[in-house]
Amino acid sequence: MKNYFLALIFFTFFYPISWAKCASISVFSKLEITKKVIETDSVALDNAYMKVLRDGAACTLANTPNFGTRIIVALDKIKFKSNRGTTKIKRGEIAVFLENESYDLPKGSYFEIALKKVHPPLTKPKEWFEPMKNTIIYENDEFRVFEERLNPGDERPLHSHAQRVVVRLNQVQLTDPRYSIGKPGTGIQVANTVKFAEPMVHVTKNLSKIPLFNIVIEYKIEH
Repeated sequence: MKNYFLALIFFTFFYPISWAKCASISVFSKLEITKKVIETDSVALDNAYMKVLRDGAACTLANTPNFGTRIIVALDKIKFKSNRGTTKIKRGEIAVFLENESYDLPKGSYFEIALKKVHPPLTKPKEWFEPMKNTIIYENDEFRVFEERLNPGDERPLHSHAQRVVVRLNQVQLTDPRYSIGKPGTGIQVANTVKFAEPMVHVTKNLSKIPLFNIVIEYKIEH
C-alpha cells in the first residue's frame, strides 16, 4: 500500500511536468514548421547577392550574420517601427536600414531586399553609358536606388546597367532588352514582381499607354 501511494504521488507531480515538456516541444515544432512555410512562401528571389521577400523579412534584427543593408520597397501604404521611430511609406517609396539597424516586421504589402555581405565578385558591362531620365533616391558606396520612369511611347537611349534587382510597379510592355537597337518584343513587365538582372547595355522604349515605374537597386561598380 505504501508503495502504491508513493507511485501515485510521483505520478501526480511529475507527469504534468513531463507532459508540459512534450507539449512545449510539440508547439515549438509546429511554430518552426509554420515559420519555415511562411518564409518559403514569401521568398520572391534568393541568389548569391541578395534575398528578396514579399510581405516578409529575412532579417529585421541588426547585425544578422551574412546580411548587410536591407531595403523596404512599399507596394501599398505601410507603417512600422524601427530603432529610428515610426516609418510611414507609400507605394513606390523606400526605407533603407543599415546593418546595425533593426525594425519591426511591417504589416501590409512590400518587398524586403536584403543584401548579402559575402557574395561573388561583381561584373560590369562592356561599356558604360549613364541611364538618362532616372532619379536617384538613395546612394552609398555599395549601391544606389533609383526610380526608373519612362512615359508612354518614350525611349531611353543606349545606356548601361550593373547587377541589380528591379521592383516592377506598373505593368508595361517594353522593347526586348536583349537588343541594343531597341527591337520591339514581348517584354511585358508584370506589376508587383521582382527580377534580378545581369549587366547589360541596351535601349528601352515604353510601348504601353501607361508610364513605366520601377524601383531599381543597383550595385555600384567602377567604370
